Amino acid sequence: MVSAGRKSPAARVRLPRRRKGMLPYYAYRAAEALVGVLPRRSAYWLGDRAADVLLLTVPHNLDALRDNLRHVLPEADERTLRRTVRRNVRNLTHSWIDVMEMSSRKANLPSRLDTEHLEIYTDALARGRGVVIASMHYGSWEAGLAAWCAMGGDLALLAEVLRPPQLFERIIGARVRQRVQVIPIDVAAIRTGDAHTARRIGAASMREVFRVLRSGGAIAIAIDRDLIGNGEPLAFFGAQAPIPVGGVEIAIRAGAAIVPVVLYRNDRRVRAVVYPEVMYSDAAPRDDEARRVAQEVLALFERVILEHPDQWHVLDRVWQA
Repeated sequence: MVSAGRKSPAARVRLPRRRKGMLPYYAYRAAEALVGVLPRRSAYWLGDRAADVLLLTVPHNLDALRDNLRHVLPEADERTLRRTVRRNVRNLTHSWIDVMEMSSRKANLPSRLDTEHLEIYTDALARGRGVVIASMHYGSWEAGLAAWCAMGGDLALLAEVLRPPQLFERIIGARVRQRVQVIPIDVAAIRTGDAHTARRIGAASMREVFRVLRSGGAIAIAIDRDLIGNGEPLAFFGAQAPIPVGGVEIAIRAGAAIVPVVLYRNDRRVRAVVYPEVMYSDAAPRDDEARRVAQEVLALFERVILEHPDQWHVLDRVWQA
């Protein structure tokens, strides 16, 4: 027996684990507070230093990113690849700083947004059948979407649930402050649960996506990362990669428009480029048509990534060995 005044060995073990699990949340809150008082230029400078420290101290944590960029740039020598990875990680820290700044009263994201060919999106939205914005983890993805919503654009975002829950809630709160509607998808629960649990969680998120589209709304979905592990093998930079086509399938089922949008990082500004709508046939088999449309979007993304490989941020391996 254990006396009432003493904790059991199990209890003494569990408490540090809980504290360790909360470290990302505490680190995020500390960084968020710092970003809230610093000029953006200074915050970005500190982000660059943090990126350099990560590359020096835990380089293996970025092996997947490094492998992805090596696949994209097969002719690059080691020096060029190292320089590209460094710029990529620095740009990634800038993206996190953008998210942290959303909680601050000083955030004025619309003033940083430059748009090109916006009429493609607004014309598609005006048809009233919904719009799926096909995008990727690239450039100023977070800041661009939040800037558009802060301007009054009605847009939802399919987002991965993060751990611990307090961290996810904090980040969601920052997005909601900029009027971003978030549809969460618990990827960890899907991957670790049984088949029934995975279907139930995934179906719940997809039903919400379908509801947004049927109401004439718009939703942004990144198709360059296979979150759930059920992606379709499609050609991407000359090799098969698992690509999530569920968002494209739902768009076709709802009769929604599919509009690629890329949010480039342009120093401290965001350059949002809307590309021509990808057309599809209602008469074609839906599965085949979804793959064809996704393949067309990927071909566009290949050209964009090659323009600025240091702005493409996927930290999971896209191509398996």
